[in-house]
Amino acid sequence: MKKYFIITLFVSSLFSCATEEERSNSLINIFLVDAPADVDALWVELLGVDVEVESEAGSTSPFSKFLEYESGIKMVDIAQLVGNQELLIGRGIVPSGRLSKMRLSLGNDNYVIKNDVRTNLNLSTPNESGLNINVDFSLRPGISHDIYIDFDLLKSLIQNGPRDFTFRPSLRGFSKAATGEISGSLRPGTERAFLYAIQQNDTITTGVNVRANGEFVFRGLEGTYTIFIIPKNTEYLPDTIRTVIVQSQQRTQLGNITLRPRQEP
Repeated sequence: MKKYFIITLFVSSLFSCATEEERSNSLINIFLVDAPADVDALWVELLGVDVEVESEAGSTSPFSKFLEYESGIKMVDIAQLVGNQELLIGRGIVPSGRLSKMRLSLGNDNYVIKNDVRTNLNLSTPNESGLNINVDFSLRPGISHDIYIDFDLLKSLIQNGPRDFTFRPSLRGFSKAATGEISGSLRPGTERAFLYAIQQNDTITTGVNVRANGEFVFRGLEGTYTIFIIPKNTEYLPDTIRTVIVQSQQRTQLGNITLRPRQEP
């Protein structure tokens, strides 16, 4: 009887320790997605992401951790991360609390390809130490949190001439638990287009994944949006879809959207 009591006490102690750890820590998964630009590819040397968490325990200084991108090949073509495509760039356990800052770290080997021509890209001096993303997400203890970085190429890459680009990355962070999505498919599925979700002064862009039969996805949304569709092929007309409502943790399906051909004069 005494032996049984000792074993029970030991197991109970282990369980209490595990429960206490779950009460104080959270698992975060950092994903990268893209809003496209009019280029063939944009390759970046991806090193990882720094995260900063303000603990609920009342610590005077935030907790910082570097989550390394652990792929053996650090080069990533961001232009491919459209539609349902996403890339896990960092994962780690951090104290529960408030995720207040992220910093995406890139190396020096970054370049764009347009019309089969490669042009090397240089980060501006303020961005050489990392690309800051201001966020404000609550990290609940004992669960996994999916956090996304939206790399908006349309805003990040400015073409000044045939082989002259300004590279000023525009990044947006959002939590999957606090936002929703809009998805659909363009027809014909082989046609490329830029799509814009507009809510007052806020504009989110995305593109069509022609490899997935014209699918598109807007992520990190909440509220009511107007969707503008601008085909790259001028033989098709632009289109507008109004009053698209998005709720957190839900996907609003727009179904198949058929592009209308321009009428011949």
